[in-house]
Amino acid sequence: MRMRFTHTPQPDLPDVPPPAEALSIAAPFAALATLRREVAAELPQGLFDVAYDPDRFAAGETLLGTTEPAALVPGFLAAAQTLLPGIGHIFPAVARESAILAQGLAQSPRLAGPLVAGFFSDQPADFEGLAEELGISAQALFFLTQETIATVLRSEAPRLAALADDALWRKNHCPVCGSAPDLGLLKEQAEPSEFLIAKAGRLMLHCSLCGHLWRFPRLVCPSCGEGEHDKLDLFVPEGRERERIHACSTCRRYLVVTNRVDVDAAFDADAAPAALAHLDAAARERGYEPICPRPWNQIGDE
Repeated sequence: MRMRFTHTPQPDLPDVPPPAEALSIAAPFAALATLRREVAAELPQGLFDVAYDPDRFAAGETLLGTTEPAALVPGFLAAAQTLLPGIGHIFPAVARESAILAQGLAQSPRLAGPLVAGFFSDQPADFEGLAEELGISAQALFFLTQETIATVLRSEAPRLAALADDALWRKNHCPVCGSAPDLGLLKEQAEPSEFLIAKAGRLMLHCSLCGHLWRFPRLVCPSCGEGEHDKLDLFVPEGRERERIHACSTCRRYLVVTNRVDVDAAFDADAAPAALAHLDAAARERGYEPICPRPWNQIGDE
C-alpha cells in the first residue's frame, strides 16, 4: 500500500470503502464487537463497586485500581455462558478451546477466580499453567479470558465512564481499567478555548479492553510521552485521508487514528481497529510496533 509521509494532515476526503483485503480480517472482529455488546446488555448492573477518589484519580490511579479481581468473577461467569459459544461460532480456529473453557467453567466455577486474577497480574506463567490444566493453548485461553472480561467491563461502561473526568486525566492508559489504546479518534472540538485541539479536532483514545474513550494531547506520543514535533511522524494513505498512522521515532511505536471530524455517520469504535488492519501492516513494514498488540496487528509473527 502506497503511503506518503507528511507532518501536516491533508484536507479530509469523504469516507470511502476499506480495501477489499481488509474485509476478511474486519468481519469476524466486527461480529465479536456486536456479540460483546449483546451479552453485556443482558448482564445485571452494579456487579462490582468502584471506590472513586478525585485526588488519587488525578495522581494516576485508575477507577479499577483498588478493585479486587475477584469482584469481577460473578460477571465473568455470567458473561461466559453466552459469550464463549458465540466466540467459537465466529472464530472456528478457537471453537474447541472456547467449548472446553465453557464446559470447565460450568463444571468448576472456581476456575473463574484464577483466570481473572491471572489476566490482571500480567504473568504469562499463570496462564500457561491454567492452559495446560485445561488442555488448551495459553494464547487461546488469554484471548477468551480477555474478551469475557471486556464484556463485563462494557456492561458497566456508562456508570464507570461518568466518573472518568477528562479534566483530571491526560495519561496514555485508560482511566477506567488501565489498558492501552488500540485506536485514536479525531473528533469535533467540544471547547473552543481548548488550546491543545485547534480546528483539526481533539484526539480521543479508545481503550482496547473496556472500550472507554478519553481525551489525550494530539502532539504527544501516547506510548512514551515524546513531545518533540520532529520526532512525531504522521503517515497518510493516498486517497484515504481520514485514515492515518501516528508514529514516534523515539520509541518506534505507532497508533492507528481515524478522523471523524464533521462526520455524522454511525461509527463503531470497538470494531474499527480491526477494520484498519491495513494501516497496521503499513506501519510494521516501516519498522514500528503497535502500542497495543492485538490479533489483527500480530499477523505474521511467530
